[in-house]
This record gives sequence, structure tokens and C-alpha cells, in this order.
Amino acid sequence: MGVDSDAAQGRMGTDRMDALSDGVFAVALTLLVFDVVAAAKDLDPGESLSSHLLHEWPTLVAYFVGFATIFVCWINHHCVFGYVTHSDSGLLWVNGFQLALVSAVPFPTAVLAKHINGLADDRRTALLLYGILFWLIATSFWLLWRYVDRRHLTDRSAEPIEYTGMGFNYGLSSIWTIACLIVASISVYPALVMWALMFMVFAFPARFARATGRRRLRQNDPLSTTTN
Repeated sequence: MGVDSDAAQGRMGTDRMDALSDGVFAVALTLLVFDVVAAAKDLDPGESLSSHLLHEWPTLVAYFVGFATIFVCWINHHCVFGYVTHSDSGLLWVNGFQLALVSAVPFPTAVLAKHINGLADDRRTALLLYGILFWLIATSFWLLWRYVDRRHLTDRSAEPIEYTGMGFNYGLSSIWTIACLIVASISVYPALVMWALMFMVFAFPARFARATGRRRLRQNDPLSTTTN
């Protein structure tokens, strides 16, 4: 009876979408290591293995940066869908758009590995390419959150303070990544610091969402600090 009612309203479960999402994240993570394997095999005649591996440090750095990016995305995806109780056809497309962006991470990662130790202009271009994708991913999380919230696909009562902070943080992340891109077009290293700070925040989305939610609650109702 409940299944028929959900079907009549266009509602669906999230099991298959979760399975597809985890599969895409897993494949994207796996693709990153291909460049590392290729770099390890590309040994010039007469070159020692130790010097070759030291020469390939940009590939290793790019691998870990790419892995961290995708893994943090998975953490946030897992956190968002922890609130989602059911799905609809629109959510399938919103989630699919985000997965398309995540699966593209190996491309700017490979570009970054090749040019991070090159000319200044090439290095800046590689970082901007990575930053643009990072902005698109951050924006996709904001769109995902707004969609599930406005379509009432979530359980708001589970963690109301964290829920409030989550929406605010995802909106702020899109603006922050735009600021990172502007700074990166002027100077690379301050932009790297800004991106690193954002990584630290979104590596622990629930914790920072609770902090943001409490702060917004105090701003909206100063008396709440005495009653909680």
C-alpha cells in the first residue's frame, strides 16, 4: 500500500541511486592511480629509479590532491543523503549532474600533475582549471541540497541544528570557490591556502554544520543560548 502510494506521487527509494553514486565515486578514485602507474613505468635509459621517482613528485602530489577532492565529495554526498528519505525523478538528474562533475576530476588532476612544476602561466592555468571544476562541484552540492530541501525529500527533524547549518555552508562554499578563482587569477599561493581551508571545513561537514547552525540559531534567537 505504501509503495503504491509513493509510486503514485512519483516518489522512489534511494537504494539504487546510492549504489550508482558509490560506484561512480569508486571508479573516479581508481582512475586517478593510472597516471601514477604510468609515471612509474616511464623510466629513461640510464636513469636511476630513485631520481625518477623524485622527478615524478608532481604526479604523486596531484594524485593525493585528486583523491582528497573526490573523497571529500563522497563524504558530503553521504552526509546529504543521510537526510534524504525518498527520491523523485528530478533528484536523479540533479544527482547525475553532480556525478558527472565528480567523474571529471581525474582530467584536471592529470593536467595539474603535468604543469604544476612548469611555467608560471601554465601552472596558473592548470590550477584555474582545477578550481573551476571545484566551483562547479561546490555549486552542485548547493543545488542538490536546495532541491531535496524544497521538494521535501528530507527528514528535517533528525538533526535540526545541523540541518540548518548544512544548507548555509553549501551556499557559502559556492561563493567561497568563486573568490578562490579570482584570487588564483592574481596569485596562486593565497588561492591554495583558501582552497585548503575549504577542504578542512568540508572534510567534516556535519561538525561544521552543527557549529554554523548553533551560530545562526543564536543570531535569530539570542535567548536560545540560555534555554539550551
